Amino acid sequence: MNHTPRIREKWSKGQLCVGTSASLADAAISELYGEAGYDFVWIDMEHSAMTIADASAHVRAARASKTAAWIRVPSDDPVVVKPILELHPAGIIVPRIDSAKRAEAAVRSCRYPPRGVRGFGPSRGVRYGLTSPSDYLAQVDEQMMVILQIEHIDAVKDIDNIVSVPGVDSITVGPSDLSLSMNLPGQSGHPDVNSVIETIFQAGMKKHIPVGHSVGYDPAAVQKWIDQGISWISCDGDWQFIMKSAKNMLDEIRAMSSKCA
Repeated sequence: MNHTPRIREKWSKGQLCVGTSASLADAAISELYGEAGYDFVWIDMEHSAMTIADASAHVRAARASKTAAWIRVPSDDPVVVKPILELHPAGIIVPRIDSAKRAEAAVRSCRYPPRGVRGFGPSRGVRYGLTSPSDYLAQVDEQMMVILQIEHIDAVKDIDNIVSVPGVDSITVGPSDLSLSMNLPGQSGHPDVNSVIETIFQAGMKKHIPVGHSVGYDPAAVQKWIDQGISWISCDGDWQFIMKSAKNMLDEIRAMSSKCA
């Protein structure tokens, strides 16, 4: 239903999954990504004005274009997460993880008892009644992944415990917030930040947890992380693509007109 099996299959074969992000409300963006061939779309509800209705449209568009929909939620609060879970995306990305305690809270918010505290009331997840509740419960944890985003230097002290939390399907990092927590504002590519990220990734890989990265597109940097064995990468996103393309075209046309002046 949400293309998670294809993601898991590629990971099992050591193949890289590639995605990009959607922050703007128009679901045509996710449809476009699917048509382009991306494995997943990172739907950002943490740093955007996107509503539940907007995110729902993105999930439907991603599903229709055979792309896995991952939603970054604003927090690990179960009250905040619950209606987003009901959209039945392929993955939930929980930000601001800085300890094993926060990691456990994130997993509990996304799972039904006895593993978690999620309240039961699915609609889309049970295909609006075509899937029985028992069949849904038997497969929901496989269909909907919990991805933890580690974004604070304090997490490194607890990283072995974080990656040992049951129910964690994948981990990633937040380089910008991580650099801020290291007193390196605006220096997400600093060698010290990269060293910490490598430590986080190695801890995940040691536990056989797929690790992924979300970065701006820099071919050399992307190649570096691929060479380190990451399972997925998300590069840039809708407003970055639009600004880069729009500005490049404008600059080229301005340059053409200046030659005629």
